[in-house]
Amino acid sequence: MFNIGLPELLIIVAIALIVFGPNKLPELARAFGRAMREFKKATEEVKESFEAETKDLEELKSAITDEQLTGILEETSSELTQEISSQLDDSTSAESSPPEEPSIPSENEKKEKSEGANGGVPSHG
Repeated sequence: MFNIGLPELLIIVAIALIVFGPNKLPELARAFGRAMREFKKATEEVKESFEAETKDLEELKSAITDEQLTGILEETSSELTQEISSQLDDSTSAESSPPEEPSIPSENEKKEKSEGANGGVPSHG
């Protein structure tokens, strides 16, 4: 946690022994142990409450995502239904009317077209 090795720990104990004396040192160790235990409990409680809130948010996110996907699917299916029905309408109307035969342009129509392309100037050819 604090990355303290054995030599550092021995130095800390020696300094504490000198400062507080041999009689107070066990009491201080017990108090330090209790404080660490309480700190770990509080940390676990905060962690659990954070995980619970995160779980609630994930559930809400998945519910919103599901609703959005359902809405998109409904829109897409209605659009597809409209497109298919319009295609069916087009195909039924095409079946009911006879197909148009291509018209063959007459000589006069060909002549008028060529004069129109030349700007009304007759071609020499």
